[in-house]
Amino acid sequence: MVKITILIPFYNEAGNIVRQLEDTLSTIKKIEKCDFHIVLVDDGSTDDTSLEVKKFISENNKEMFTLIVHEKNSGKTNAFISAFEIIKTDYVIFMDGDYQDDPKEIPLLVEKILSGYEIVIGNQEKNPDLIKKLAAITYRYWLNSFLKTNVLTHSPQFYAIKFNFLQGLKLLKNDHRYLVIIALYKKAKFCEIKLKYLPREYGKSKFSKFKIIGAIFDTYKLLSRLKNGMY
Repeated sequence: MVKITILIPFYNEAGNIVRQLEDTLSTIKKIEKCDFHIVLVDDGSTDDTSLEVKKFISENNKEMFTLIVHEKNSGKTNAFISAFEIIKTDYVIFMDGDYQDDPKEIPLLVEKILSGYEIVIGNQEKNPDLIKKLAAITYRYWLNSFLKTNVLTHSPQFYAIKFNFLQGLKLLKNDHRYLVIIALYKKAKFCEIKLKYLPREYGKSKFSKFKIIGAIFDTYKLLSRLKNGMY
């Protein structure tokens, strides 16, 4: 049996998270040859999200879930660090908690995992504006030149990585964006698949255009750290 952890960090996703968990649970129950565990990280939510999650877990298979609660919002990288410290698994499937990643497509990731791929990248069509599109083209060219790959999405939202590429990493701020890049640098066997990007029904997106500028500088520093063997 392949052990797979589904990791879902969330912040103020009341209205989204329970629907996502319902569909996730019903989907993975149908998948054979895999042992699933769902790890949720509440990154300091100030709404009813955590209460909704606790109620859902209490009414379903408690052994299949782990809930980590941060007292204050500290960012997705710290959410991942908290999860990596406790999970024991072969693979991690990453999803956001806003229900824009379709749980019904988890079998597409699992199929590639069982085929022997160590990274499975979900390419989602997000209809970016001109600024985001130009930034993505530059980012893609830069990273493919450095990694000597031909990858469409280097910082996906919905994806899977073999856990041994993540164990022991000392992640810095915003490094959650670069886990695929780190694994690609370590020559992990990868593939890309097309996945849906569902419209948000509740709450507001946490994305800001200012993050694009920060990502450029963060990526430059990441590549320097990779060259220096820090990962």
